[in-house]
Amino acid sequence: MRRLLSFLILFGFSCTCPAKVALKSTKRLIIPVDNVTPKITSEDVAKVIPLDLKEGDSQGTVFGRIADRGFSLWFNSSFVKSSALGQMAERTQEKLKTDVVVPAGTPNGVSHKFSFRVEAFQALAKLEYSGWLKASVNYDAKASCTDILFKEKVLENKDLVVSHKVSKEEGLSMVGLGWSF
Repeated sequence: MRRLLSFLILFGFSCTCPAKVALKSTKRLIIPVDNVTPKITSEDVAKVIPLDLKEGDSQGTVFGRIADRGFSLWFNSSFVKSSALGQMAERTQEKLKTDVVVPAGTPNGVSHKFSFRVEAFQALAKLEYSGWLKASVNYDAKASCTDILFKEKVLENKDLVVSHKVSKEEGLSMVGLGWSF
């Protein structure tokens, strides 16, 4: 059986094919363009694969970050946002936003605005205050990180900025001067 198969393969490749094709009368082959299958680019991969991995990160941490970024990319796509699930998520996000304005008691007084947002799908909580100064507190549950920021206008285009960032690895406090052009 093996010899017969070897003979047929050898005979099949060694004989000439008597088929005749007239190239002038042959119709042009048109290959359809596939617009349905998504194309994955290097930019798409960079959106999913975290490039700021640390040497000591565990396998679970890396897989978790890749899954989180992939899910976020998918969830923010136009296809999902236009679906019933995406629209429900948008409505939920909008319901988790609250603004409270305390108007000034006098014409020259300062009005105070508190803005509270919970972004449940990103595991973020944000509290912002504006009035005597500008302040914000941001908590990122995924990174177990809290940012506190105070800004006070000292000149027309310059702000004094005091910030403090706390994570499970470190605490960082900074004082700076920011200006706008």
